[in-house]
Amino acid sequence: LDGYVAGVVARRREEPADDLLGALVYARDAGEKLSESELIAIAGAGLLTGGVETVSSALPSFVFTLLTRPDLVAQLRENLELVPAAVEELLRWVPVNTAAMFARYAVEDVRLGDVVVRAGDPVLPALHAANRDPEVFADPDVVDLTRSPNPHVAFGHGPHHCIGAQLARLELQEALKAILVRFPELRFADGRDGVKWEYGVIVRGPSLLRIAW
Repeated sequence: LDGYVAGVVARRREEPADDLLGALVYARDAGEKLSESELIAIAGAGLLTGGVETVSSALPSFVFTLLTRPDLVAQLRENLELVPAAVEELLRWVPVNTAAMFARYAVEDVRLGDVVVRAGDPVLPALHAANRDPEVFADPDVVDLTRSPNPHVAFGHGPHHCIGAQLARLELQEALKAILVRFPELRFADGRDGVKWEYGVIVRGPSLLRIAW
């Protein structure tokens, strides 16, 4: 993968373009804000792998959630304009990333319940727990496809906000809409218990989800 991405980077240097990879190459070559290895890692593992794996795992997880709640499927079929809001709610309710991946460091003392996180302490946040925070979301354990506002942190926050968030939203919206329209009788082929899940990975999703229609 690194070799492939290095080749793509080399071609972008030969043919500069006003796109994301072009901006990263510029940051490396003109701004010297990245090392070559950092550039390859961001473009490969961060953008290419991360962009494919998260969406391809989130979509079947969303389908699983909807198939276990026929009322939600009926609600979406009756009004496809709800799909963008539904994607936001499913991003909030379905844990996609199941690990913190890397530590954040407190810039000042912060009290969390009975614990004080001191300035400089590393913290491994659980984004899926934050998305069920009852102080932020009314009825946080309920899937509400009309929830608004919906300040979930499925894509992170601040400087760690996912750079591909808007593309992921568009992919999930279009895919979910296409599934609802194309397969009106969509159902589990082996029942809910026939779905198998990945374990020991950062991105949560089914390893097997057979459907029928």
